[in-house]
Amino acid sequence: MDQSRDISSAQIKAARALLGLSQDDLASEAGIARKTLYEMENGSVVRVSNLSAVRGVLEARGLLFVVHEGRAGVLGPRGNLRT
Repeated sequence: MDQSRDISSAQIKAARALLGLSQDDLASEAGIARKTLYEMENGSVVRVSNLSAVRGVLEARGLLFVVHEGRAGVLGPRGNLRT
């Protein structure tokens, strides 16, 4: 299964908040348009390759995407959890 499909729009927003990144910053690092990231964060259907690029950037910065007690969240580099 392609794990990039397991990341939700809420997790992307939470991940950006944990890292203090703007949409422009994350989109630039992932090599995608800011509009594409905006669409991801608002639940639009996007290319798996773009979602994988965003996930790759966030994981490279030490984030872990988790599901705990049925709720999707993001575990930060210092153990902070956002849901």
